[in-house]
Amino acid sequence: MVIQENQKICPVCLEGKELGFIRDYKLKEGDFSLYQCKKCQAQFYDPFLKIKGKNYQEKNNYEINGAIKPKIFRKYHKKFLERNKSFKPGANVLDLGCGTGEFLNELKKRGCNVFGADFDQNAVFYAKKYFNLKNVYAEPFEEFFNRKNLPKFDFIFMFEVLQYIDNPKDIAEKIKQAMGNKGKLVLSAPSRKRALANMDIFDYPSRCLTKWDKGSILNLFLKQGFKASYITYVEQLKILIGAINSKARFGLVSKAINMSKKNKSGNFLNIKLVYFLGRAKGFIIAFMPAVILWIFGKITKRENGIIYVEFEKKI
Repeated sequence: MVIQENQKICPVCLEGKELGFIRDYKLKEGDFSLYQCKKCQAQFYDPFLKIKGKNYQEKNNYEINGAIKPKIFRKYHKKFLERNKSFKPGANVLDLGCGTGEFLNELKKRGCNVFGADFDQNAVFYAKKYFNLKNVYAEPFEEFFNRKNLPKFDFIFMFEVLQYIDNPKDIAEKIKQAMGNKGKLVLSAPSRKRALANMDIFDYPSRCLTKWDKGSILNLFLKQGFKASYITYVEQLKILIGAINSKARFGLVSKAINMSKKNKSGNFLNIKLVYFLGRAKGFIIAFMPAVILWIFGKITKRENGIIYVEFEKKI
């Protein structure tokens, strides 16, 4: 598909004019084409449509997960906590895409002054309900950064967010402005070079705008005044299992969500049972194929999993 007239410049770096066509997709949301900017190397879909909040809510299933108190289980959260066991008293931290707040709550317990923003209203509701977090807001990141009397942040996190935002360069600039001189940015994004990257439904519109590898992430943030201090890959097996199980799992989760909407009494037992049985079934079906791919990826040094990067602000 020929790129739209209003999309003759890369929407990621806002500079690249050589846009390499990759392929077309016919989806229920419409017709899309995937391109790669030859300047910044980021990949993006055309039309470049802003993610709607309802699609993000579907992805994270907070209506189901909210039935129980959230706990930290994502490896990128654990990786950061392994590498940063203590913080200066009163360190100011901001989590962009804070979800249900379990990560912020852990940082709060370790003495940090915590802030969060997420455009999923359900997620923020549960962050307040379960952890009594005060400074978490259900609003776009741009609105959060326009708030008055914000502190300078020592850490800013952006886990699994980069692929959803339609203004990554602008957000990178705002992050730098919001940091103290020794501030750090920690982010993660699925590697587009992983095995089965085109199998997961969440790699397509309207749940995804961009695709990233290590080089394209570095191209974006190094130019905005950051330097990378640590890079690794996490959840290599988990993300393969998720890709194999994607479509089947999504159908069961949708059924559970519909049950939750019909059941307003607050009794989530049956809903949780459907949800977790579906997840368990999918895990069993997908596990062995994923293990084989994971082992093969290790041998061939494939960039599987989720890219985890720690940046420091250049002074």
